[in-house]
Amino acid sequence: MVTRGSRKEVDRAQADKYRRVGAALLESAQALADIADSDSYGNAIAVVAVHACIAYNDALSIAWKGVKSTEGDHTRAPDTLLFALSHQAPPERVRQLRAVVAKKDHVSYQGTYFRTEQATRLLNDATGFCTWADEIYERRPPLAA
Repeated sequence: MVTRGSRKEVDRAQADKYRRVGAALLESAQALADIADSDSYGNAIAVVAVHACIAYNDALSIAWKGVKSTEGDHTRAPDTLLFALSHQAPPERVRQLRAVVAKKDHVSYQGTYFRTEQATRLLNDATGFCTWADEIYERRPPLAA
């Protein structure tokens, strides 16, 4: 069952701004991973990767339904994606998004040391979701004239 959660209406023309932010965040996370050594503190990589997924989630939700999650709990953001895309959101991509955003508090606020290797695994999951999001974004409904 998909619960509604908190969301707000957003002009669908704004979707590309969120997609561009997501792409920039993903690129930044990859750049951080590229310069990190294996024993580095990887939390920054992970945090940026999580936020890339959140931005892509918003881009798709806005592009398809003109809504954006306003949940303080980012783990509920995939519910908005399901609302916006319905059957077009493959369960494996929704699970991938849920797994990534579920780590947000862990890597951001709980004082857990994330090694580069752990962060790179999270980045790989984020990249998978964001790559799919970019592909489906290109198939978004046209804006009304």
